[in-house]
Amino acid sequence: MTTSEKLSFWYCNNCNRTLNHGEFRYNCTTCDDYDYCERCAKTVDPPHPHRMVPELAYGRAEKKKCRIKDMMTIIQTAIDKYWDRYCMGIRDVDKENPSIYMDSYSWFTFKNIGDRSKNFGHGLRRLIEPRGYLGICAENRPEWMITDFACIFQSIISVPIYTLFNKNEIAYVINNTQVSVIVCDKQLLPKFIDIHEQCSSLQHIVCMDPIPDTISTITKEQGISIHYMKDIENYGSTNQYDYVNTKPADCFTILYTSGSSGFPKGTMVSENAFRAAFPQRFPSLSSSVDYINFSYRPLAWAADRDAIIITFLHGGRTGFFTGDPSRLMEELALVRPSDFAAAPSFWNKIYTEFKTSLALITAHSPPETIADEEQCLLQQFSKLIPNRCKIITVGGAMVSPVVLNFMKQCFTHCSVYESYGITECGSVTYNNLVENSLQYRLESVPEMGYTVEDKPFPR
Repeated sequence: MTTSEKLSFWYCNNCNRTLNHGEFRYNCTTCDDYDYCERCAKTVDPPHPHRMVPELAYGRAEKKKCRIKDMMTIIQTAIDKYWDRYCMGIRDVDKENPSIYMDSYSWFTFKNIGDRSKNFGHGLRRLIEPRGYLGICAENRPEWMITDFACIFQSIISVPIYTLFNKNEIAYVINNTQVSVIVCDKQLLPKFIDIHEQCSSLQHIVCMDPIPDTISTITKEQGISIHYMKDIENYGSTNQYDYVNTKPADCFTILYTSGSSGFPKGTMVSENAFRAAFPQRFPSLSSSVDYINFSYRPLAWAADRDAIIITFLHGGRTGFFTGDPSRLMEELALVRPSDFAAAPSFWNKIYTEFKTSLALITAHSPPETIADEEQCLLQQFSKLIPNRCKIITVGGAMVSPVVLNFMKQCFTHCSVYESYGITECGSVTYNNLVENSLQYRLESVPEMGYTVEDKPFPR
């Protein structure tokens, strides 16, 4: 983003100057909505007591007329509308030793992501025709969403594949949908090479990373071709195809369950059903509300994929998790999302650690001091969720009332919500209220022991 004369939504809390659109603001990681301009961040004496990180200041986006008629239109409109804002980011690594992660993220603009998505879509047309089936199997990263958007631009049916599926489950998904192209990362590349002989429809594997030298060249005579994603993008940048619309009733994506009861089961989601999860009017932002998402849940499931697209449509940005569970809280603190959702197991673990710590601290304390000790400990635990985060959500299943009450007591800077959804249609309930737009009917599943006659409630 280049600095312009257009004013941004932010001002410097030291010199009170309104920052220009495209200028860096130095945001405090501890104080709420506190920024310095670059000059004040470097020269103010004494310096601000907390860590400040550079983030882009931006102003009102250019108005773009968009009649939301399909997913391709809204993705393209967001790219045009927010073209110079940060869009997606990955954690920096030490240049001398890539195994060492830095305490910062590098960000790509909407234009970067848009150009790569379109080029990759054009390039894929050399390998697959519109309405063909393409599998995506990789850890969370920008290239996952670039592939997803590329499929949208060329009406290719995407088939996300859970990275923890074993070889038999992956082969089952490929054969079940007749996937002809797989896009994966270098960690999963050997697994797809190993199973390609079991999958007669699979013709091409596209690797998001440079193809390792240790992997021998597999020729077309053996029934499979391996490509580097950047090569496909380069081809697409010079070989343009027309964009292809997906009709509302056409299959848009196929989502597979985690396979907890037998082989994974695929749900065919139409373009119309997929689009229903997103705003029906294009968001109009007129303030410094910063939509920031932290992507760490599997993108093969609907929740995180939808969260990225919703953030995208709001002109916000998504920081991606590196994949190591031991770094989850560290990277949550680096990205500092504006909202954060997690399954009950995540909140249960925090609650258990809180109760264990409280028991140790108060083991020899007089009864009259226990309440103060508990309040002090709650304040310490509240820092686990960054101050910029204003909404936390429990998703996927019910959380116990005890844990929910703890969350409300601990994370007082956040609103706490409960959400539940299903693969077939996305969100179902929010704070125990069924979505107004949802039409539903319960049916018995005798083989699993669920019936509409169950008490106290039908299942």
